[in-house]
Amino acid sequence: MLTAESEGGQVKCHPYWGDGRYGPLALMRNSEKHVLLEKGDPNDSSAPHIIVRRFYLRHSHQPFHPVREIVQLQYASWADFGTPAHPAHIVALIKYTETIVGSTQGQGSANCSTLSPSLALPPASGQRPIIVHCSAGCGRTGVFCAVDTAINMMRRQQQYRQHRNPAATSREYSPDAASPAESGDNEWMDRDDEDLICQVVSEFRHQRMSMVQNLRQFVLCYDTVLEWVSQTSGERLSV
Repeated sequence: MLTAESEGGQVKCHPYWGDGRYGPLALMRNSEKHVLLEKGDPNDSSAPHIIVRRFYLRHSHQPFHPVREIVQLQYASWADFGTPAHPAHIVALIKYTETIVGSTQGQGSANCSTLSPSLALPPASGQRPIIVHCSAGCGRTGVFCAVDTAINMMRRQQQYRQHRNPAATSREYSPDAASPAESGDNEWMDRDDEDLICQVVSEFRHQRMSMVQNLRQFVLCYDTVLEWVSQTSGERLSV
């Protein structure tokens, strides 16, 4: 959830996570906590943070099915039509999302994209769905999904090239990560002049109009991917 509940006196999102019954669905709140997106005072409410909520969902028509646990991450410091304080906050949000996905699906990472299989991996069987939304579902949502998808593609590209390198070890390569590209459309895997962000945003706009709404948001996609590259390079140097 990439929006506050209200901004400037306008409702941006109704609190759909409150305890209660919604037709055949019963929602029960479990826990709520704040997680800082950068180092700081944990008691400072103005520090950039995400709200992590966990709640249970039960369907009255399926009494013998297990209760579904839902994890909601709310980043409320991103104003509509605006940009967050720093691209590092989006990177931190993506990394925390991957941590949650890994803990619920038994995987180390995942992407939140909805691109075609030639660009991003389709969800594996049994994976729980990931939903990304803001208020209209195109501006801030578009930025988050475009960045997440571009990062996922860069990881796949790196794994693909390591696989082609005779010096690469089996530990550096995951066959599942490159199988869609190896089965056909792998041209972008071998190119360094492909603008992955532009490619991703263009593909998104075929699926949902106005994805990444304005120029500031489009530039933010590049800044955030560059921030991720910078952090990743630093992590490798520190090993």
